[in-house]
Amino acid sequence: MLARGNMTCQRRPGSLGYEKKDANTYAAWGVDYLKLDSCLNTNGTPPAVQVATMRDALNATGRPIFFSICGMYKNC
Repeated sequence: MLARGNMTCQRRPGSLGYEKKDANTYAAWGVDYLKLDSCLNTNGTPPAVQVATMRDALNATGRPIFFSICGMYKNC
C-alpha cells in the first residue's frame, strides 16, 4: 500500500514527488498489485492529477501492475 500524498496513514513517507522512482522500484521487485491510498494528502494537487501521475509512472515500467485507488476525495 502506498499513499499519494506526503505521508502514508502510518505516517511513513508517501509517494508524492516520487511516483516514477516508486513505480520503477515496485516493478523491479516484481510487484503485481498496488493500492494507492489518500492519507495525509496536503499539497493541494487535485486527486485526479496525482492518480494519473502514478498510473502513468506504472505504465511506463512496462510491467503489468494492477492499480487500485482508494479514497479519491477522502481517506479510506
